Amino acid sequence: MREQAAALGLDLIRVAAVDGKSVPTGEREILDLPTFLRWHGKQPLAGEYGCYVSHLAALDAIAHQDCDAGVVFEDDVILKPELMEVLKALADRDDWDVVRFAHHRKVRHRIVRELAGERRLIRPLFGPTGSAAAYIVRRTAASRLRDALTPMRLPFDVALERGWATGLRTLDIRPDLVGFSTHSKTSLTRDGQRYAAMKLPLFRRWPTLMFRAGELVRRMAEASRS
Repeated sequence: MREQAAALGLDLIRVAAVDGKSVPTGEREILDLPTFLRWHGKQPLAGEYGCYVSHLAALDAIAHQDCDAGVVFEDDVILKPELMEVLKALADRDDWDVVRFAHHRKVRHRIVRELAGERRLIRPLFGPTGSAAAYIVRRTAASRLRDALTPMRLPFDVALERGWATGLRTLDIRPDLVGFSTHSKTSLTRDGQRYAAMKLPLFRRWPTLMFRAGELVRRMAEASRS
């Protein structure tokens, strides 16, 4: 990551991640387990908890820097050459608080404006689209985002894109501004566990289905904003 960043003229600040397996279940203080089960319909993985608190630490770091915004990169991404050009285009306007650079699912969207490097700033119409592998946060919004995402009620990548819930102007970039390295195929979040095996029994997932239906309505209403 440092080599990639240096090639683009970026200086990285490493934020040490938290190993979720090192935090006993009873000591996961920021996890709201009842709501996580109700909203997500799965038991949380230790790696998901570690991922979540690690990103909160990154937001804290941005909030305490002397900068306009901070970009968060997970350590398995590939930075694309047009990154700096797009960041400069983003900085031209104050029409965002959080912008995500990577996605696991492509969905229909509404274009907000054109950026450099054939990129567009967009609002997805459906989701969640997945991935918190790379995103930018305004310094003035970092603390607000951290507070809005505490406690943990969803996996971080799902929680991050819920601008209608955080109260922040949360947008996306298409096409993706970073790629994924071969390290992404071995997820420390899942750590060999089958994610599907963490699902609650079907009769316990009705609240999850109701929550997701409500999220779809709220997402589409957010996307229709000017």
